[in-house]
Formats: sequence, C-alpha cells, structure tokens
Amino acid sequence: MKKLLSLLFTLVCFTAFAENKDNTDYMKQLSAVKSLSAEFKQVNNLKDYGEDIYTGKVYINMKEKALWDYIEPYSSWYLITNETIDHYDEINNQLVKMKAKDYKEYALLQVLMDFSQLSKSFTYEQKKNTLHLKPKSDAGLAYINIVFKDGLISEINSKDNTGNLTTISLSKVEIDKKISDSSFKKKLPGDVNIFNQ
Repeated sequence: MKKLLSLLFTLVCFTAFAENKDNTDYMKQLSAVKSLSAEFKQVNNLKDYGEDIYTGKVYINMKEKALWDYIEPYSSWYLITNETIDHYDEINNQLVKMKAKDYKEYALLQVLMDFSQLSKSFTYEQKKNTLHLKPKSDAGLAYINIVFKDGLISEINSKDNTGNLTTISLSKVEIDKKISDSSFKKKLPGDVNIFNQ
C-alpha cells in the first residue's frame, strides 16, 4: 500500500516538455497535458529498511485512465480510472479490484486523472528549474519536488511524513501522443486469485 501511495503522490506530477526559459510556468504546462507515456526508474528509501528499486512504464490519458506498470524486479501494476483501482501482484498471484470512491487514501485520483486540478490540492513555488509542491491537507506527504533539466523533466522526488524518500527518474517521455487502448490492457494468469473490495 505504501508503494501505491508514493506512486499516486508522485505520478500526479509527471509533466510535459518545458521550454528552456527562466520564465517558464511549469504549473501551467502541467494543466495543459492531455496524455503521457514514459519509462521510469523508482528508488524508494524506506526509513530503517533500506533501498528498493523498481523499473517500468507509465501511461496516462487525462481524465480517463492511468496504468502504472512495474516490470522489474517483478510484475505488478495499478490500473486506475475515475471509478476503479485494479492492482495485480505477481508475487501473491492476485488481482485486487477496488472502487476508487471507497478509498480515502486515493483522494488524489482526481488530480492524477486531471493535472489541471493540482493547484487545488497543493501549494506550489517555482525556483529556477524546480517546482516545489506541498499538500494543502494532511495526506501523509511532506513535499514533492519536480526537477527540470535542459527543458525536460528529469526527476521527481518526494518525502512522506514518516521520512521515507521516493525518487523517480523518467526517460523516453512522450506527451500528447495517442496512447492505444492496448497499452492499458494487461494479461492475467489463468489461475489468478481475484478479490473485490
């Protein structure tokens, strides 16, 4: 669950390319994004537990759906829509199906599906190449920083209220290009255990 919460808090902050100008309004650019796909490397530094590293791909069609697809070190994915959250975990061979409205901890789902809502949930300050975000309400998160390099987003780092750090590096980012429906479809093993919550 902590992995997903970190994801949701950081995933809302993926963004489009930025012009290489000092006066670029990154929050305005976030609001204009219609779709995004990228490869990612996620490093979680869990206080008192050490470091976990994950890699995979992310696909988002704004206001519609998002897929966070872990490939390494094992298969795990979250398919999120405005109504549902499906989580598959290869280690436990299970799919958990949830209604988004029933889960308070997923309050940022609407933001995830519509970046233009970011300013409603976060206060923000832009300094040079970094956008600093702080949640307006206690959501278990201390901050999110989005770092840009050469006009492109290069890193998203966040810290939760217990001191856990998450750093996400993006590569092969594509903005506002059509994402096929097949990108959001994941094949499940025939013997998968399905739980409805």
